[in-house]
Amino acid sequence: MKWYCEKCKKIHDDDNEMCPKIKSQLAKHPEWLTEAADFTVMAGSEVFITSQLLDKTAQGINKLAGTNLSYEGTQQFARDIQVFKRLSEEPFSRSGVFSNPESAKSYFENVRKISETSPRALSSFESKLTGYGQEVDWVRMKQGEVSNLWQKSTLLENNAPGVDGVTINRFTGKEISRTTIKASKNPMTSNSTGINDVKEAIQKGTATEKDIIFGPEGTEEAAKKAGLKNPVVEKNSSGQIQDSNKRLEQKILDGQASTAPTLKQIGSKMLQGAVVGAAVAVTISTITTYVRYKNGELDAREAFESVAEDTLKGALVGGAMGAVTIFLPGGVIGFVSGLAIGVYFGKVCTNILDEIFGKGAYGAILNASGYVYGMTFNLAEYYEKIEANNRRIKADVARADELQTEIESNFHVFEQMKGE
Repeated sequence: MKWYCEKCKKIHDDDNEMCPKIKSQLAKHPEWLTEAADFTVMAGSEVFITSQLLDKTAQGINKLAGTNLSYEGTQQFARDIQVFKRLSEEPFSRSGVFSNPESAKSYFENVRKISETSPRALSSFESKLTGYGQEVDWVRMKQGEVSNLWQKSTLLENNAPGVDGVTINRFTGKEISRTTIKASKNPMTSNSTGINDVKEAIQKGTATEKDIIFGPEGTEEAAKKAGLKNPVVEKNSSGQIQDSNKRLEQKILDGQASTAPTLKQIGSKMLQGAVVGAAVAVTISTITTYVRYKNGELDAREAFESVAEDTLKGALVGGAMGAVTIFLPGGVIGFVSGLAIGVYFGKVCTNILDEIFGKGAYGAILNASGYVYGMTFNLAEYYEKIEANNRRIKADVARADELQTEIESNFHVFEQMKGE
């Protein structure tokens, strides 16, 4: 992209050069490089959503699983995985019930058996599915908003009193808002448990009337009737919540309650590779655009649209990512529907960053900010490797059984020979 710089009085071509003034600013503020990478990943994520580029990944899964997933289908698939992960991290963190699909299945089968004489056992479990499903939906909704460029929303842990999630400014760390998340498979009323919980929290001082209530359809009217003045955001109907619970329960019974171990791999340093959905290029242009946004020369929307346009040109999906060294964000930035979105740097951009920070220093800057890097490989290829390994393990187990039988047979013959 070419643009006229009022400071230099020159026209710059961001494809090949960087304004000396911006180089100087980056040298003084190396953290801006990480912020520019975050900005690029977020803009790239919107590109993947609107362009359906990640459908290629879904097609790869379809070949293996015999399914017919579209990108929307992979969103639901990833959402359910995040619910199981949340269950594993919160209510069942000590028992480890959701540490793997098999134990989750065994646990739920036991709950169903107990519910034959004690119905409250099943309703108690379903309330957890309802509540933690709504929490995941809140996080995913916030991640999908454009404001996520400068805001970060996270769920609190260990049953924090009063509120369930907070939103902060990414750059200053200042708290913007707090959210209390409520859900019910029944229509919300002014006497609903969730509404009464909010009133009680306000009375105890663990919540305020400024805190946002995030709940299913009908929450706003129910809150007003209960005398609450809190702002309300609604998502999901009682029918959608019930459908979600049924789907999650069936997945548990089918042994599909996965907590996404692939996401755990993404969060740590990789020696051989990382499982990612796609990668976007951090270029001279995207860095320049971000710094100009910081300088007030571009507003957030102008910068976002410009970077989004650039990332579409440099986006890598599927097999195109093979043998590309990329950086993966350690936090929630860079995840679209549960798939990691990474960044990579072209040779021209790397040369300029080496000039500014010193050879290889840009990697250390990103690493210090939570980015990890490694070689990538396609998600479908990863599943193929798992399938191949599973087949090999089964073959080895079968061979071991054969050898065991053979040894026992030979030992029996040996004992007979000794008897003679």
